[in-house]
Amino acid sequence: MTGLSGLGTGPTMRDHGVPERPATPLELLFDLCFVVAVAVLAAELDHGIVDGHAAEAATRYALLFVPIWWAWMSYTWFATAFSHDDPLTRLLTLLQMGGVLAVAAAVPTAWDGDLLSFALLYAAMRLPLVAQWLRSARADPAHRAFALTYAGGAVVAQVLWVLGAVLPPAATAVVFVAALGVELATPMLAVKRSPDQVYHPGHIAERYGLFTIIVLGETILAVSVGLRDALDGAGDVGPAPAIVVAALVIAFGLWWIYFDALGRDALTRSRRAAFLWGYGHYALFAAVGAIGAGVQAQLHLAHAEHGSSSLAPVAAVAVPVAVSLAAIAWLQQAANGRVGEARWLYVGAGLALGVLPLAGRLPVAVADGLLAVVVVALVGREVVRRTAAVDRVPA
Repeated sequence: MTGLSGLGTGPTMRDHGVPERPATPLELLFDLCFVVAVAVLAAELDHGIVDGHAAEAATRYALLFVPIWWAWMSYTWFATAFSHDDPLTRLLTLLQMGGVLAVAAAVPTAWDGDLLSFALLYAAMRLPLVAQWLRSARADPAHRAFALTYAGGAVVAQVLWVLGAVLPPAATAVVFVAALGVELATPMLAVKRSPDQVYHPGHIAERYGLFTIIVLGETILAVSVGLRDALDGAGDVGPAPAIVVAALVIAFGLWWIYFDALGRDALTRSRRAAFLWGYGHYALFAAVGAIGAGVQAQLHLAHAEHGSSSLAPVAAVAVPVAVSLAAIAWLQQAANGRVGEARWLYVGAGLALGVLPLAGRLPVAVADGLLAVVVVALVGREVVRRTAAVDRVPA
């Protein structure tokens, strides 16, 4: 069922045997809301670094990125499984989009420790997707158990998120861990109750690639906003142009490495490999999004301090670059089974972290330049590898 139909008809399982399954306009519109959510979260990380609370800000960023990432992923895996272009599904998806924007608006209060409004809005945002799963359970008897497991797990998790927000601080962490455990376990339990494959590998790879572009866009946005702020000030722009150039090289290089080096072997190898590939992207998405916040913080600090070097601004970019490379390496190794290719990415991650001991002796722009060199070297190796592979193919 791929066209518009009546309000009373629910979405049924797609045919995953078709060669191509591109993202729909509805999915692309859905992604736009997460551009806003990731941008708000990255802005809070930027402010934390500039205010001198980099470690605490990084921890809050990593924790709050979890529900944002999971909200996107939950809808993505529903959309790959079931036909979703009937009018009621469109309306329910639009409701969820509004919920994502409301959750994004609540990020600053959650950042400051007021978790209740964030948890309530997050739970409300997930309800339209629960309705989607229930409609699919009714419309598709063959996959009813699969859909009901997803719906039930989502409801239990949302109750735990809200409960954790109202409990005393000592109990909050325990309940939140339980809620996250339910969220992560639900897909694994659900697929065991399906009689056949419930996703299209090509579609999932494309959707994850699109979210990678979203988080890479945070670096592009940070460059634009940070440079504008630097140019708005009086006098010399300082190291801002060099930081901007290095940031763009890093962003373009990571894009190259992700789309040319990572691959999607895991999505066709086994169920376990597919879960490793899907869940393992959390670290990659969060780290790539953090690079933009780090660049913007560097530009703010460089504008205020004329490029003086310290550990925090260097680490603000070096650490997420290292985590990004290590995450791609881990996905190559654990999910795709490409151990040899992963080693070079691990080496690149180690070299990125090797910039940190030099933070006290090198200007921030020079440190970023070294990070750019590491990324470019990995891109160059990938180009050589792919060229050699093409040359080995018989004419």
